[in-house]
Amino acid sequence: MNHLKLDIPEIEQIPNFMKIVDDLSVGNNAFLVGSAGTGKSTLGEKVAYALFGRNENDGKRLPFVTVNCNQWTSPIDIKGGQTMEGYKEGALIEAWRDGKILILDELPKLDPNTAGLLNDALAKSAKEKAIIFNGKNEPIKKHRNFGCIATGNVLGKGMSTNYIGNNKQDASLLDRFSGSIYRIGYNETLERSVVYPAVFNICVAIRKAILNYEGRSISDDDTEDIMTLRTMLNLERIYELEMKRETGMKDEFGKTFRKIPNGKTLKDAIESYFLAINLEKAKHIKEEINLETFLNSYKGSTMKQEFITEFKRRIG
Repeated sequence: MNHLKLDIPEIEQIPNFMKIVDDLSVGNNAFLVGSAGTGKSTLGEKVAYALFGRNENDGKRLPFVTVNCNQWTSPIDIKGGQTMEGYKEGALIEAWRDGKILILDELPKLDPNTAGLLNDALAKSAKEKAIIFNGKNEPIKKHRNFGCIATGNVLGKGMSTNYIGNNKQDASLLDRFSGSIYRIGYNETLERSVVYPAVFNICVAIRKAILNYEGRSISDDDTEDIMTLRTMLNLERIYELEMKRETGMKDEFGKTFRKIPNGKTLKDAIESYFLAINLEKAKHIKEEINLETFLNSYKGSTMKQEFITEFKRRIG
């Protein structure tokens, strides 16, 4: 892994990025822990591209292989085995053999017995030419570029109030990530750099009101309701479409965006977000942040101009 390329526009806003890169470059396994939607899996993918000197979406084979961990993940998914269609190679073996980054997405959701299949390999991540065995009991030699990144809403040391699909994992498995565990939490610097100001400001206000209501701090992972970067980007896509229609912008073919009767708006998206929150709590938050005033003003002339300025900046 000596062709490092940082094709990440937001790199300066991700303080742990280079630390994770360094861990994998010396054979350490990294564990990214944080609330749903904070970008753990995406961060893992970006690290993989950077390690191999690659541009994202460059049309080549992916530099990583992902196991979407859950209670149904089987030994075949990890090490390989016979299926109705014949032998299927496991993701761990593919990454180990071909020199890819193994991303164990939501590792704590694995059944602890199944997760134990990872112990031998992860203990040898830094060992040159180490051998593990696939589902055929064939010896597989480790490629020098193999690496592992696990993600989870929780670390796997116990049950969670809000992430109920997680299991308590064996201490021996968690020890494979010792010294390389990273809290991936809310990152307002990163969020501000990638989200339109109007959406960023109202979303941060909602998040702070939620945390205040729950008596939580910004560093808490296990909150009942969340406002994540993923949610912001979902809202932003609708906001951008709505504002293009409101301002009469033209698309790439020179056709003017026109208002659509009953087309979705940022107001619709925010109201949909609040449907997942307890009615009393939602009412309290809306009043605390004065949501009604925002919804009545975000399409005003000043904010329209702010949108146009930011949109032009983004497209260069």
